[in-house]
Amino acid sequence: RRLTTIILMNCTLSGCATMSPEECLQANWEEVGYNDAAGGYPVSRSAEHREACAETGVSVDFELYRHGYSLGLPYYCTRETGFETADHGGDFASQCQRQQFPEYAEGFSEGNEVYVLKSELRDLETLIDDRSAQSEALLTQISQLRIARDNPELSSETRREARYQLTQLESLYSELNQDLESLQRSRDALFAEISSLNAAFYRSL
Repeated sequence: RRLTTIILMNCTLSGCATMSPEECLQANWEEVGYNDAAGGYPVSRSAEHREACAETGVSVDFELYRHGYSLGLPYYCTRETGFETADHGGDFASQCQRQQFPEYAEGFSEGNEVYVLKSELRDLETLIDDRSAQSEALLTQISQLRIARDNPELSSETRREARYQLTQLESLYSELNQDLESLQRSRDALFAEISSLNAAFYRSL
C-alpha cells in the first residue's frame, strides 16, 4: 500500500509518462498523432511524449505527428462527441475549431442544452429531498400533538394548546405537501424533456 501511495504521489508531482521506453523506441509518430487526436487529446500532448521519450534518446517527429493528428481529428470532432462532452459537463475541445468542425460545435450546443436541464433537475431533486424531510418531521410532530390532544391525563389547558398547535401544523403540512407535489410534477416534466431531447438527438445521427 505504501509503495502504491509513493507511485501515485510521484505521478501527481511529476506526471506519469505518456509512453514507455519500449513504446518510444518503436513509435510510429504518425500513428501516435492519429491515436491522440482520435482519443480527444490536444496537440500539445506531443510535448508530453517528448518528455517521456527523452531518456531513451528518441525524438518526436513533430511533422509526422501533426500529420497523423490532422488525420485523426475528424474521428473525434463529431457532432456526437460534442453532444456527449457537453452533456457530461466537459469543456469545448479547443482542437475542434468551429470553422473546421461545425458539426462538433452544433453537437456541443445541443448537449449543453441537456446539461443545463440536468442541472435544473438536480436542483429540483435536492429541493424535493429537503421538502420531504420537512414533511416527515412535521408528521412526527403532528402525531405527538394528536397523542397529547387525546390524553385525558393532561390538563385541559395543555390539551387546548396541543389542539391549537395541531391546527397550525396540519395546515402547514398540507401546504408543504402541495408544494412537494408541484415540485415532483416539475421534476417529472424536466425528466421527460431531457429524455425526449436525448432520444431526438440519437435518432438524428
